[in-house]
Amino acid sequence: MATQSYEKVVFNAPSEPWDKWSKPGAEGRVKIFSSNNKRLRLLELPAGFDEENLCLIGHQGYVLSGSFTIIIDGQEHKCQQGDFFSIPDGIPHRSKGDENSITTVFVVDDKC
Repeated sequence: MATQSYEKVVFNAPSEPWDKWSKPGAEGRVKIFSSNNKRLRLLELPAGFDEENLCLIGHQGYVLSGSFTIIIDGQEHKCQQGDFFSIPDGIPHRSKGDENSITTVFVVDDKC
């Protein structure tokens, strides 16, 4: 039986250091695991972050703590601790954080 080849399966997030994450209007920190054509991110964003630019990459995720709002076509979609979210690929969107809390999210998207 032939052995299949695949990328790393496990990423021990607690043992990995945080990296700086920065976009216009939002600076935070991130842990990134890229494997098997997916990018998994643990993002910690400051209270009141407000992304200035639209993003076209689709994302799926889960809010671990805090809350934020996803803005699509002028409509606001509030996400809070315990919520899942799913943004389709190719749909222009941006996010802004709650003024009173740090937001921590787990996000999955296709590897860029």
